[in-house]
Parts: sequence; C-alpha cells; structure tokens
Amino acid sequence: MQYLPRSSRFRRKRKGVNIKKLGTIITLAVFLILIFACVRYFSLFNALKGSAMPAIWRPDAGERIQFLLAGRLNNQITACTLLSVPASEDAPVYILRIPPAALLGNATEAADSLAAVYAEQGIEAAVKGLDALLANKLPIDHYVVYDVQGIAEIVSGLEKVKVTLPEGFQVRHENTDYIFAPGENLISADNLIPFIASDSDFGDQAFWAEKSLLVEVFNQLFTLKHISYFVGNMGSISDICETDMSPRQLARLRDSLQALAWEDRSYSILPGRWLVSGEQRFWSCDQKLIEMNLSQIADNIPGYDKSLLTVDIFNGNGVNGFAANIAAKLRDRNFNIGRVDNAETSEFTRIYYQEEYQLAAMEIALFLEVEAVLIQDHYFDSENPVAIILGLDLVGR
Repeated sequence: MQYLPRSSRFRRKRKGVNIKKLGTIITLAVFLILIFACVRYFSLFNALKGSAMPAIWRPDAGERIQFLLAGRLNNQITACTLLSVPASEDAPVYILRIPPAALLGNATEAADSLAAVYAEQGIEAAVKGLDALLANKLPIDHYVVYDVQGIAEIVSGLEKVKVTLPEGFQVRHENTDYIFAPGENLISADNLIPFIASDSDFGDQAFWAEKSLLVEVFNQLFTLKHISYFVGNMGSISDICETDMSPRQLARLRDSLQALAWEDRSYSILPGRWLVSGEQRFWSCDQKLIEMNLSQIADNIPGYDKSLLTVDIFNGNGVNGFAANIAAKLRDRNFNIGRVDNAETSEFTRIYYQEEYQLAAMEIALFLEVEAVLIQDHYFDSENPVAIILGLDLVGR
C-alpha cells in the first residue's frame, strides 16, 4: 500500500462565494425590509384612520399655530379661512373668514385682490400677501387649497356623503336655490358646488358646511384597507390638494376640523366693506378693525353675538343731539341701541361692559376713534350689557 505525503492528503479549500450564506443574508434583508414597511404602513394607517375622540392640533406652550384653508374652482379661490389655534385648551380656536375678493394691503385694484394674486402668482404669493395684511402677527404655518371639482368627483364615486349641520342655510347658485337643513344632509356631485363654493355672505354656516364635508371626504381617502388603497388614495389627495403638509399632517388637520365644536367657536369675518367698480366687487379691508381682531386673538378675548347685545348711550359732553347721532351711526354698524339719554359731564369717554362683551367695548371704542376708558362693570343707570358715556374728549371730532 502506498501512502501519499501528509501535505498531499490535506489540501486547502479554494476561497470563493458561499452561495448558501449569501442567500441567507439576502433573505434576512428582505425580511427586515418587509417588517419595516409593515410597521410604517400600520403606523401610517393608525395615524390616518382617525379617532372616535379627535384632538385639535395644538402648538407648543405659549405659541399659536395658523392654518389657511381655501377652496378653488377653475383656479379661482371660492372660500378662504384662517384658523388660529392656541396652545391652551381653555382658549378658543379663532376662525377668521377671508373674502376671496379682499384687497391685500393698501391695494385699490382688482389685480391686488386675494383671488387675483392666487390666480396669477400662486399660493405662496397669496400667503405672503395675507401675512402682510395681518401685519405678520398671525403668520400662516400651513396651508391647504382643495379643488372643489376634484372633491365633487370623489363624492360622485362615493355615491353620496352624509354631512350633519348644526344650523341650516340657503344659497343661490346659477339661478337655482339650494336649501340645506339643520341636521343630516346628503351631499352628491349635483349639490356639492353650491354647498361649499357659494360664499357670497361669508356666513358661519358656510364654513361649517365646508369643514364638515372635508372631514367626511378625508375620512374616506384615509381609509387604507390595504396597500393599494394607500397608493390610490394618496394619488387622489395629491390631485385635489395643494398643500405643504404630509398625509400625517393632513390627518391631524382633519382631526382638528372634526374636533371644532359649534358651541365653542369664535368666528369672525375679516373687517371691511364692499366696493363696486363697474361689474366687479371688492372687499376693502378696515385696517383699524383688523388690528382689533388681532388683539382679540392674541389676548384670547372671546367673540360675541351682536344680535343678543343692546347698547345704552349717555351724553356726558353737553353737546345737544350728540348721543342721538352716535346712536344712529352704531345702528348702521348693526348694533342694537337701547336707552339714549344724558349723563353728568365726563372728561373722558367711558364704556362699561359685562365680561362676555369686552370685544364689543373694544370695537365701539375703535369706532369712536377715542382712547376710551374700558370698565368691566355695570353702569349704575343702565340695565344692558354695554353702556357708553360720551365724554368731552369727543367734542369737535
């Protein structure tokens, strides 16, 4: 028997790729990627699906966050609202309705209206103009511009959407009257445009209709039953929304809209008046009243229902007919006037008010263009929530 040398019997194996080991690594990598994708998907699903108890998107303590919500139809803004949300849950969310025809800054031409700026220069320029109009005191943090026609197409695919309104309203669109009752309403592609795109009176109900419909539509789009829903629905959101927010942030905004309570609302319209130029109408903003609105929001002063307020006026400057003249001007501003009488001579104008009518006292002082003394108390000779004692500081104005 012949024996080979020891070195010949034990030869080293050639170095090479271990196919089995490489396959294991690839399988593990794919598995980890799938696990990561599933975690991300289900995390997004939980974020988007909503909650039975939705919460308002709150900023850090001591801050405010502003959202611009606007609707467009044929590249024209049809509705525009600024939501200002405080950090504290005890302070109200302020809803400031902005007419699309509002002139930005000191503008006097149609090209400088919010609608025209958006149509010609886009949302970034419109946001910049609104920030300037509000003296950068309520800077817009996030915006979403939804396409009304795109919403209508989604609703047509859903057959009908149920929307509940706290109060009903009536609008006229293309020579047809539409009535939406308090309670449950069925919205279809046929009545959707007048439901959210008719903003002629800028009423509280118009915003409530808009926000209620958007909540229902986003709830449908964020129903991710499987991964194909995510791809398709995110595509639909991209088609109908012009926004700087991610899907998660849009879901938080939807929750905020859903959490807004009718009873706790603090709603106002950007102060101003209509100007008519030929066949066009523009909303000329009142900068002084805007400043008052900004103060209201910054100091968390609650709004009030003007229809429930009665104001008494007392003349303390001795000028005959002065109180009657002020009463007539306040009536033109839709104030209800109660007692008009004389008072003892007063050097300064004083406005007495009950706590819930602080904003009314500020508004009247601004209208009178005087540094009135605001007193949270009852005037001894008045039974109404607000009483004005016209002082000598008003003589000659």
